[in-house]
Amino acid sequence: MDWNAFETAWHDSGCRILADLAAAFPDERLYAAAFHLFYMDGDEILSPALAANTEATVREMRPGGEDYRDSTRFAPPEWRWDVLDAASDAMSPWYHRLTEEYLAPAATEAEQFAAMDALETAHDAAMAGVCKAMTTTARRGGIHSSLPREFVVVILEGQRGDEEAGLIRKSVDPQLLPTVPELTEYLRQLDEA
Repeated sequence: MDWNAFETAWHDSGCRILADLAAAFPDERLYAAAFHLFYMDGDEILSPALAANTEATVREMRPGGEDYRDSTRFAPPEWRWDVLDAASDAMSPWYHRLTEEYLAPAATEAEQFAAMDALETAHDAAMAGVCKAMTTTARRGGIHSSLPREFVVVILEGQRGDEEAGLIRKSVDPQLLPTVPELTEYLRQLDEA
C-alpha cells in the first residue's frame, strides 16, 4: 500500500468535505472534526467515519460541564454531523485495496490475527498523519476562512477504550495540543480514569 497516497487522498477528500460544510452553514462555528467508528474484522476493513461539530450543538450533561466525559464536545456519535457519508464513499476504493492486500491473503486464524494487527498499526499511524495534516491546513486557512484558529482534527475512538488517549496524542501535534484546552482537559480526565 502506498500510505503517502492514502494519506493524501484522505486529506484532500476530508478538507473538501469540511470546506463544503463550512460554506453551507456560514453561521455555524465548527470547532473540530474527528475520525471514529473504526471497523475491521478478519474479512474486511471499512472506512472510519469523519464527523464534525459546532459550538452551538455541544451539550453538557450536568450543571457546570466541568467533566468533559459528561459532555458531547468529544463524543462524535453525538455530534451534529456524526457521519459525513461523502468522506467514506470517496475513500471506499482505498479500503477495498487494504482488504485485498492485508486481509484476503490470510488463510489461517493466526494469519488473520497477524494481518489485522499489522493493518491496524499501519492504519492508525496513517490516520494520525491525516489528522495532523488536516489540522495544519485548517489553521493556515486552507480549508475555509470561517474555521477558528484552534480548529482541530483528531481521532476520537471511544470504542477502543484504553487506547483512546494514545490515539488522540498520536493524531494531534504535541505543540498544538495546548491550543485546544478542552481537548487537553479531556485527555487529563481519560488518563485519570
